[in-house]
Amino acid sequence: MTKKTFITGAIILMAAGLVTRIIGFVYRIYLSNLIGAEGMGVYQLIVPLYALIILTLTSGVSIAVSKMVAEELAKGNAVNIKRISKVGLFAVFVTSVFVSLVLYFNIDFIVNVLLKDSRTYFSVWILLPCIPFIAAASAYKGYFYGIQEVTPTAVSQIVEQLVKIVIVLVFASQFLEAGLEYACALATLGMALGEMSNLFVLAVYYRYKKYPHTIAKNNKGRTRKRELVKSILNCAVPISFNRFIMSVMQAIEVILIPRRLLVGGLNYIQCMEEYGKLAGMAMPLIFFPALVTTSLATTLVPAISESMSLKNYSRVNFRISKSIQITMVVGFIFMALFACYPNKISDMVYPGQNVGSTMFLLSFTCIFIYLQQILTGIMNGLGKQGLLLTNSIIGSVIRILCVYYLIPVYGIPAYVFGIIISYLIFCILNFIIITKNTGMMIDLRRWVVLPAGVTAILVLFSKYIYSFFNFMNLSFAWQTLFAVCAYIIIAVFLMALVGVIDWRELLQLLGIKNKRVRNLKR
Repeated sequence: MTKKTFITGAIILMAAGLVTRIIGFVYRIYLSNLIGAEGMGVYQLIVPLYALIILTLTSGVSIAVSKMVAEELAKGNAVNIKRISKVGLFAVFVTSVFVSLVLYFNIDFIVNVLLKDSRTYFSVWILLPCIPFIAAASAYKGYFYGIQEVTPTAVSQIVEQLVKIVIVLVFASQFLEAGLEYACALATLGMALGEMSNLFVLAVYYRYKKYPHTIAKNNKGRTRKRELVKSILNCAVPISFNRFIMSVMQAIEVILIPRRLLVGGLNYIQCMEEYGKLAGMAMPLIFFPALVTTSLATTLVPAISESMSLKNYSRVNFRISKSIQITMVVGFIFMALFACYPNKISDMVYPGQNVGSTMFLLSFTCIFIYLQQILTGIMNGLGKQGLLLTNSIIGSVIRILCVYYLIPVYGIPAYVFGIIISYLIFCILNFIIITKNTGMMIDLRRWVVLPAGVTAILVLFSKYIYSFFNFMNLSFAWQTLFAVCAYIIIAVFLMALVGVIDWRELLQLLGIKNKRVRNLKR
């Protein structure tokens, strides 16, 4: 069995991500209709806390394990592969148990001082004991990413979503009758149990699935566990610290939004409704296409690490360049899509919630959000965590300043402005570092000029694409769905027509072109 290319792995993750996003949207639509905009606002207060704890604990270990496993495989030292993952698993589990205990004894401070909403108490209480089990999955994920076998992770993601939605569907009526805080606690319980089922699936794969290219045939390159621990900590601690700082900044950012809306003249319920529409409804729609960029970013880390360990810089530049190109195509296509059909798409997904205006504003952030995700993966793959932290802090400070000073005056549009400016600066700073360290050339023509030209054409003809389906006498939801699908197909075709998407390069990334060439030579 041969290792998959990083694009092949990314495609598998994209397919799984598409399934999980669809399931997730069904779940979110049901949840938003169940608890309303105010309930979604309360639930979204838990999400920054969840991100702060879980991502801080897991991001460093997952990336460190995947980088080290990829490097050891590239060097032919298969004997260290499982030893690396076991050391990572032990480290993250012990650390997360300690963190859970500290948070448990400070739960009142978290609820009443940080979140400032007593209705989040039960949600926090449910989340804390699940933390060690949720965090443990990161070591397994790092192992599978490192050997470029992403199927177990893809399966675990789907199982996670199914468990989450089943939990909420089964117990919704009982919890909702008890009050809004209990309904939000149920959503948190579903999220936690879903993550724990993710761990179970990964553990089963890890225990029983054998991969020939990871089986040690000798003790070549065997490294002492003490050295493995040191290497993991040297890589994981800076990444986790970065993630902690960024999660704190993001938590400050999102917690400030409803408070600054309150200063701007809205009452508390209106603030939570606006925040619920922004973070709980519109943002998930904007982030839906990000399954492409997050999948690429995930597989890029071990792929770049592998190429760097072999000093194959041409392959590094090729992978980085094409990943950025794919990201820009996705960003331009969906920016135009969400800007052209904001009311139609939001009303199809969240009928009667009036999310269209918020979604229209957020549509202009697509390019910057997707690009910062891929650049983050590239920077981690290059081992530039310190510079990545500095650039991320600069971006977060800009957004927080916009939230604090501009939202009371201009409302949600000020936050969207902050997102665009902060991510633009973040991307520019990262581009400078990447080009300096890899010698990669910036291809403005294929990254910006041609995709922007295609986007302009799509905007001009968007209303005709939608009205084309009038003859079918479809319901509003089906006509919108058909129009969106047709729009994406036309967009991809036009991108290929002008040369932004090169099918030969995609085949090469997938490893298919080389195979065809070898067959022709035979």
